[in-house]
Amino acid sequence: MVQDATKKQWVKFFINELVSFTALFAILGGIIYLSFKDSIDKNINSGLYGQKTEILRSQRKSSTGGDSIHPYRARSTPPPTNNATFRTNALIFSSSGRIENAGMIGQGAFSAFQGIKLVKKNINKVKGLVITTQFGTKQSNHYFMTLLIKVPHTNTNTTYSGKYVLILQNIDADLLAVESFKRSLFITLLIFWALAIAIAYVLSRLSMRPILISWKKQREFSADAAHELRTPITVIQNQMEYLLTKPKKRILDEASSISTTLDEVGQMQTLIKRLLMLSRGDANIIQIQRQSVDLKEWSRRIFNIYQPLAESRHKTLRSDVLVSGEVAFDPDLMRQALVIILDNALKYTPEGGVIEVLIKKQHGKLIISVSDTGTGISDKDKTQIFERFYRVDQSRNSKTGGNGLGLAIAKFIVQQHHGKIDVRDNHPRGTIFQMMIPILK
Repeated sequence: MVQDATKKQWVKFFINELVSFTALFAILGGIIYLSFKDSIDKNINSGLYGQKTEILRSQRKSSTGGDSIHPYRARSTPPPTNNATFRTNALIFSSSGRIENAGMIGQGAFSAFQGIKLVKKNINKVKGLVITTQFGTKQSNHYFMTLLIKVPHTNTNTTYSGKYVLILQNIDADLLAVESFKRSLFITLLIFWALAIAIAYVLSRLSMRPILISWKKQREFSADAAHELRTPITVIQNQMEYLLTKPKKRILDEASSISTTLDEVGQMQTLIKRLLMLSRGDANIIQIQRQSVDLKEWSRRIFNIYQPLAESRHKTLRSDVLVSGEVAFDPDLMRQALVIILDNALKYTPEGGVIEVLIKKQHGKLIISVSDTGTGISDKDKTQIFERFYRVDQSRNSKTGGNGLGLAIAKFIVQQHHGKIDVRDNHPRGTIFQMMIPILK
C-alpha cells in the first residue's frame, strides 16, 4: 500500500512537471508568435502611412528630376525605408467614385481593382481587402491592407489634388511569412514539448529517488529498532515471569535472574539513547559545542578508564599522543566517538591482542587512529559497517551486546565536525579505524 502511494506521488509529480513545461512552452510560443505578427502588422501600417505622407507631400516633378538607380552593395548603403513603394498601388477616385488612373496602374492590375468601390466613411481608416483573381480555371485570393485618404485641393500635384486616393498594400508575402513562421514555431515547440516530457520524466525520477531511498531506510530503521527493542523486553518479561513463580525465594537465591534482567535494561537504555541521538541528528537538533581542548588531558581521562578494562580482559592497550596544546572540537561528542571505536576494538580483539591509539596532527587535520589485532573486516563489510543496524556477524554481535548503531553514531559525530571516518586493514591482522577532523584556527 505504501509503495502504491509512493508510485501515485511520483506520477502526480511527473504530471505536474509535464504541465509546467507545457504551459511554459505554450506561453513562450504565444509571446514569440504575437511579437512576430505584431511586428509584421506594424510594418504594414507603417508602409501605408508612409505612402499617405508621400502622396500628401507630392509635387509635380520637374523635367530634370528623376529616380536614381545604382547597383546594390552590401554594407555600403543605408537600410531601405519602410514605405513599401514597390508593393503598393494607389487608386485615384473622383468625388463620384470613378477610378481616374486606370492607365497608370496597368491593364492587369486594373482588371483586378476595377471592382473596388469608393467608401468615403473609411477615410483615414486601415481596412483589410481580399481580391479574387482567376487564371484559366484556377482562382487565387490576394490580400491587401488599404488606407483611404482625401487629398486637399491645395496639393500642387494635379494628379491627386482634390481626389480620393485608396492606397493598397499587398500582404500576401507577409501572410505567407506568418504562416510559415507559425508552422515552424509549432514544429519547434512540438519537438521541445517531446523533450520536455523526457526531461520531466528524468527529473521526476531523480527528484523522487532520494525520497524513495529515505523511505526505504526509514522503514528498515523502524523495523530494526523494533527488533532490537523486542529482544531485551522479551528477556526482561521472561525473567520477571519466572521470578513471579518463586514468591518465597530470597533475592540472593535469584541474583542470576535479576542480574540478567538488569543487563538487559542497561542494553535497552543504551539502545534508546543511541536511537534518540540519531533521531535528533536527523532533525538537526544536535549542535556541536566547540571549545579549546587540551589533547593530552582529554585523551588521558579516556585511557585511564579503558587501560584497566583491557588488562582485565588480558589485552594490551597502548596510546601515543604526538600532539600538544589545544584543539577546538566538542570534547563530549568526540569522546563518545572514540569510546565507541575503543569499545568495538576491545570486544573483537582476542585475548593477548593489542589495541593501539594514535593521535596526531597532519596537513591541518587532527587524526585519531585506533588499530587492533582482531579478526578484521572483509572488503564487502567495510562499505556498510557505518550504516545503521548493520552487523558484520549477527551471532557475534548478539553475544557481545552490539546493536549496529555505534559506528553510525561515530560517523555522525565526525561529520558534524566536518571530518571523515574510514576503516582499513591492519596488516598482518586486524583493523584500523581513523577519524580525521579539520583543525580550526
